[in-house]
Order: sequence, then structure tokens, then C-alpha cells
Amino acid sequence: MNFLVNKRTRNIALFLGIITLFSSTGFLAANAAFTISDKIYDGILVGDLPVGGLSIEEAKKKIKENFKKQITAPPIYLTYKTKRWPIEAKDIDLDIDAEKLAQQAYNVGRVGNIMNRVQERYCTIHYGNTIPLALQYNQAKLQDVAKSIADAVYSNPQSSSLLYQNSKISILPERTGYNVDLEKTLAALSTVLNTKIPATLELVVNELPPSVLSQDLSGIDSLLSVYTTQFDSHNENRSKNITIATKNINNILVRPGETFSFNQYVGERLSEYGYQEAPVFIDGKLVLDWGGGVCQVSSTLYNAALLADMGIEERTSHFHPPSYVPLGRDAAVADNLLDFKFKNTSSNNIYISSEASNNEITIYIFGKSNPALTGIRIVGANQKVIEPTTAFKEDPNLELGKQVVEYEGQKGFEVTTYRVKIANGQESKQEFLAYDEFQAEDKIIRIGTKILSK
Repeated sequence: MNFLVNKRTRNIALFLGIITLFSSTGFLAANAAFTISDKIYDGILVGDLPVGGLSIEEAKKKIKENFKKQITAPPIYLTYKTKRWPIEAKDIDLDIDAEKLAQQAYNVGRVGNIMNRVQERYCTIHYGNTIPLALQYNQAKLQDVAKSIADAVYSNPQSSSLLYQNSKISILPERTGYNVDLEKTLAALSTVLNTKIPATLELVVNELPPSVLSQDLSGIDSLLSVYTTQFDSHNENRSKNITIATKNINNILVRPGETFSFNQYVGERLSEYGYQEAPVFIDGKLVLDWGGGVCQVSSTLYNAALLADMGIEERTSHFHPPSYVPLGRDAAVADNLLDFKFKNTSSNNIYISSEASNNEITIYIFGKSNPALTGIRIVGANQKVIEPTTAFKEDPNLELGKQVVEYEGQKGFEVTTYRVKIANGQESKQEFLAYDEFQAEDKIIRIGTKILSK
């Protein structure tokens, strides 16, 4: 019995050995045939172009001719929705190194140690081998073309806004913006240019959502407050500053519990943002400075916020009381020093709308009506006028006994401001807002001490 098993095992081993011998012989014969060939091995493609069986020169010629055919029409189209943008070969200096590609194709199965060459030849026979196109192009020009197309696609998002006409509020819908992701689009273009032309590529586009949606405004049903101040439109620099600042606080949504910062929205008052030099009070003196007039915008907003029953978080009075608002109802601002802030203390969104035209600043605050609150009054109480004192200054250049008024001085003021809330025609609450003191400035008289010679 053991004899029969051993005999059967020897027969199987012999059979497998014969098969292995024939397979190896065939493989080596095929490999030998590959080795002695001076042609590019079959199964090799450059891009999608077969070059197997060709010499290097024949492959080079075929690659060049094929490339010329491919660029007779635009080799690349970029698309977005229904739009198409062609990229011509001349636009990006598109070219091909046919000699290099032909040499790369020829080198398949001929480079490396014997085992690597044998393995590469075997894979080429059975699975094929593709040499990437690796087209040559001007990267800077490609970026410029892509950016130009991206600029054509780009659109700013537009927030939903309120329109107030004939005492009626209507909501204008928002609009989504679009922006081409240049980095991803250029990466996709690079991949295409290394793979196959002609090709059509979809632009990588990101949506830019608007900051305010229609649903954010849906609960707003009434005008909570409006306040207007006048300015001298003939003072061009000051008027321009007022216009810029007013525009920067137009169409602003403030959600419940949020704090509005005037400086955050208006930004720094610098020439690069269009601001001009105009008169401002600094340390009690009237001087020229960038952004003069912006305090009138913050003061107008302060009064609108008071009448809309907003919570005042930060407010500073001027050194001298300005003439454009009642005493004690101004709000001074200065870059990185003084800000005006208020909090939306209601349970609903509010919306700020502002405009500066001709010689008026008008600021509206919209929100949800409160039937329990029928009115608000701002009251200045305990007003006191502080008369300036007179200071005398000797002047050795002025004739003895003569007097000259050098500075008339300014009156000072004290005022306490309250917010009075009215419900059903009756005062329901009085809220302390601020105590302001504007110091008087001395009247200065020069007295002559010079003795004239006889």
C-alpha cells in the first residue's frame, strides 16, 4: 500500500516539474524576445496613445502629430452650471516634450536590475503600462487665466434687508454669493494636463452664505425709533466723514443679547478708508484731525438707541457739549480710546438703518412692537450753567493800564439725563442714564505793563 502511495506522489511531482519547466522556458523565451527587440514594448501608452511596437523616432513623431490634432480645438474647457470657458493652448504656452515621452516609453522594461526589468515586462504584456502625458505649460499664465474666469464667476453674498416706504415694512430676500476655489481648481487642472486632453473640467465653486437671512427679519414688524440731526453740508471734509460712518452702520442686524460696538462697525478713521481731516475737540481745543464729524453719527445713534429702549453699555460725553443734540445726549468716540456700545435688551432681533443726505443724518431702529410700551421720553434734569471766571495775564508788550480780551471763555454746564417710559399714557418708569459735567473755560484778559517813555 505504501509503495502505491509513494509511486503516485512521484508521478504528481514529475508532472508539476514538467509544467514548471515549460512555463519557465516560455517565460524566459518571451523575455528573451523582449530583450532583443529595439522597439517599444507592446501594451505601452503615452496618455491614451498606443506606442507599442514603434521605435523611439516613430513614437516621437506619432506623439507630436497627435498633440497637434488635440490642440486644433481648445484642449481644455472649464465649466460652471451652463457656462463654458475655453482655454487655448496659446493662452498657457501648452507644449509637449515628445522626445522625452518616447524615451520614457522605450525605457519600460529596460531600466533597473534583472528582476525589476523582468517584472516590468511581464506586467506590460498582461496589464499594459501608461506613461503620463506631463504636458508643459506656463504656470503663471494658467493661474492668470483661471483667476480671470474665477472673477467672472465671483459674486458677493447679499444679506436680506428691510425696505421702509410709506410707513410700511417689507423684506427684500437674501442672495447667496459664489467664489471659485482657485487652489483646488488649479490642482484639478494640473491632474488633467498630466492625464488626457482634450478635457472638460468643472470649476470648484464654494457658496458664500449671506450674514442676514429673510427669516432673521421675519419677526420685525414696527419702527421702534427714528432720530435725525443736522450738519453743515458746505463743510465738505466733515460731510464726507459723516457719510462714510453713516454708511458703515447701515443695514445692521443685532440679535437679542448682542452688544453693538460703533467702532467695530465704523472702523478706524484713517485716510486709506476715505476719511478726511476736519475739526474735532482734543483736550478742549478745536483742531483738525482725521474723521472729524464722526461723533455726530455716534450721537445720533445714541439717541435712536435710547428711544428704542436699548441698554446703554458704554458712552462718554464730549469735553464741550456739541450743538447738534440736546445737552447731555451726545456720545463721543475715538479710535482705540472711546466707543459707543449698546445691547439689544429685547427678546427679538432689531435692525439698524441709516442715511446721510443733504444736511441730515437719520437713523432708524426697527424691531418687534411692544404693546405694553407706548412711548419713551428723554429728559434732561437739574440743568445748571457754570459761568466762566476771569483770569488776568500781564503783558509787558501792551501799554500800561490797557486791557485786551484774549479769550472770551466758555460757559460750563451740568445735567442729569433720564429715560422716561410711558405705558397707557402714564409714566411707568424713570431710568437714570448719566450725569454730565462740562467744565467752564476762563475768560482771559491781558493787562498791559509797558511804561511808555516821555
